[in-house]
Amino acid sequence: MKHMKKLFILIGLGFLSTSCEEVIQLDLPTETPRLAIDASLQMTPNETLAQVVKLSLSGGFYQEENPVVSDASVQLLDLTNNQTFEFVYDTELENYNLDFTPSFDTDYKLRIVYANETYESSVEQLMHAVPIDNLEQGESTLFAGDEKEILISYTDSAERDDFYLFDFGLQRYLATKDEFYQGNVFIFSHFYEDLLAGDEAVVKIMGIDERHFNFMTILIDQTEDGGNPFSTTPSTVRGNLSNMTNPEHFPMGYFRLSETYSASLILE
Repeated sequence: MKHMKKLFILIGLGFLSTSCEEVIQLDLPTETPRLAIDASLQMTPNETLAQVVKLSLSGGFYQEENPVVSDASVQLLDLTNNQTFEFVYDTELENYNLDFTPSFDTDYKLRIVYANETYESSVEQLMHAVPIDNLEQGESTLFAGDEKEILISYTDSAERDDFYLFDFGLQRYLATKDEFYQGNVFIFSHFYEDLLAGDEAVVKIMGIDERHFNFMTILIDQTEDGGNPFSTTPSTVRGNLSNMTNPEHFPMGYFRLSETYSASLILE
């Protein structure tokens, strides 16, 4: 099982020492900004969830925030039933929304038109997940001694090979597969470094396919010390989205559809 990591990039700064110190900013190479696409559609049984797509432009190395893209056309294509659904941009939330519940055994594709270029995803289907059986606080800690441990348990399905993505909030993720616990109850620990007693810990489990599992495994490895895994990373990780107009100007990010369950508890 992969250990979740966070993005940690260390840059050495040069100092000139005469009568004072001067910080020198490295002149790093830049490239044309790429469209960054965060398109994670979810389905939770007996709940209606608003689907959200977030678009931004990948920034330079010194750019702390990526500019939001607000003038794109975003469509969800239901290829099985020959239907097209249009996302609507929300100026307050700065994302694209759609009231829609995906179905199993249905082929979907995401299409985005931005700056006279058309982007499309590969054909994807809604992937199964399983509910979280139990969430409880443990007593173990890590190096600092003040981390909060939670124990997560779930029962894997014996009927299929499953891949899961856990979202712990605070941009912490874990990708795992049931290779060694198929059909069994599995329990593991996660440690929160940034939450205190009285804070709420929320954990989501989402079904993903093997390709997205491999994608997230690489991203998590590259983002060792936090930061958004869908932003610029030390080396570009290709997802399942392509630029149909200009293939060399490919986008960043991923389009997926996940059955999703969540659980929460108040930390002590």
